Amino acid sequence: MAKPVRLLSVGAFTLDTILRVETLPAHQGKFIASDGVQIASGMATSAACAAHRLGAEVSLWASAGDDPVGDQLIADIKAEGIDCSLIRRVPGARSALAAIVVDAYGERIIVPFYDKKAQADPETLPLADLSGFDAVLVDVRWPGAAALALS
Repeated sequence: MAKPVRLLSVGAFTLDTILRVETLPAHQGKFIASDGVQIASGMATSAACAAHRLGAEVSLWASAGDDPVGDQLIADIKAEGIDCSLIRRVPGARSALAAIVVDAYGERIIVPFYDKKAQADPETLPLADLSGFDAVLVDVRWPGAAALALS
């Protein structure tokens, strides 16, 4: 049997709150959602989970605050089978959040929050040996870490 591909996924790591409504709001007010869920997500994180479900061994290199949201994010991704040993926890930073409102047609509004402290320069971190990975996937959320991983 072939050895699984080892993938490094680098970038966004957010707690998404996804709410379903019939139509997107066109004005201010209170709108009751017909469904809602919270999931660990972000472009790199979602890609990591998808690749793992397809059989890859995946590590996530991302940044989270040292807050309860970061604890939840890491627990959720570990439960998916993703290696979280490269996730850095930034003291005093808040983990990323996103509110996503989706209508019956799939149109959406996404409102993310990223604490600049959590996305600080990755070059101040000791860079792990990345030679064991077969492929690297990066997103646009953490450009400094993406550049390091790709180089």
